[in-house]
Amino acid sequence: MGIEGCEDAGPASPDSAVPFSGVAFTLSSIGFAVGKRFRQILAPLELEPREFALLRAVGAAEGQSQQAIGERLQIPPSRMVAFVDALEQRSLLERRHNPEDRRTRELHLTDAGRDLLGRAFALAAALELDLCAELSASERDQLLELLQRVGTQLGLPGGLPVAHPALAEE
Repeated sequence: MGIEGCEDAGPASPDSAVPFSGVAFTLSSIGFAVGKRFRQILAPLELEPREFALLRAVGAAEGQSQQAIGERLQIPPSRMVAFVDALEQRSLLERRHNPEDRRTRELHLTDAGRDLLGRAFALAAALELDLCAELSASERDQLLELLQRVGTQLGLPGGLPVAHPALAEE
């Protein structure tokens, strides 16, 4: 008998002659390979995937507070300050005072940040096309739907990660 709910998975044992090909191991392996490739394509822009994720989040919610964006991305406050400081030092984003609450700082992309994010998005889109080159549009949609279901099982909001996992690491 296979793994519960995965009838074709076969028995999982360390003694097996055939390497274990479970969903978790496969997703982890693919995630590692995609992450490595993503880091390589962003390297010419001197941008890390976690920085891309934060710039993308700020770009999608410009004017929100640093705290609100950090909470949505599940980034610990001390880590969020360090990420924002680093991107601000590179003139990619800026903190602005909230006119309604002087204690709150809003995050905004600078022109340089917006430009870099646009170039990074183009590279990410090209990677997406390359990764899905052997899939039809309906297969790609089905894969995304299945991955969202796995993400939901893992407790991810909406079934998908909200940001790059390295953002949340202490």
